[in-house]
Amino acid sequence: MPNKIKKWSMLQIWRMQQIAQLASLVLLAMNLSVLIWERVKWRDPFLGNSITGIGFIMLMLVAVIWGVAIIWDLRLKMWREQQTVVVEKNPYTKEKMTAKEIVIYEKLWLPILERLGKDDPKFLESARALKIWLDKELERDHVLAHDVDELYGHIEMK
Repeated sequence: MPNKIKKWSMLQIWRMQQIAQLASLVLLAMNLSVLIWERVKWRDPFLGNSITGIGFIMLMLVAVIWGVAIIWDLRLKMWREQQTVVVEKNPYTKEKMTAKEIVIYEKLWLPILERLGKDDPKFLESARALKIWLDKELERDHVLAHDVDELYGHIEMK
């Protein structure tokens, strides 16, 4: 599949995911409100009215969901573990480089290491190792190489 189609598809999925959580909660609350209303509408004249009954039940459900969300955040602190997993599963936090990192290393750190390497062979060896690493990253991933070239074009360098 061409990269532009993959990127466009992932953008559309990302857009849907941005609203999916809120939409899921609203649909869940509406669905449960209607189901619960059917069971309690005959008991109370206030709940018997579809506007007030369903609205009241929906507000109660939203309050319960909000309460659980606050406990989830403040007491359980599950977002910490979620972020740890996100970082562990993301290859760009460990072994892969982004286009911006490659440009920074090539234009900033590599020249500094090479300059310092004139006086100290350890710096020269570090510069060679960094150059090999950068070249391997660009050879392995053609999309990354394209992104680096695009970034150089954006900042008008190379």
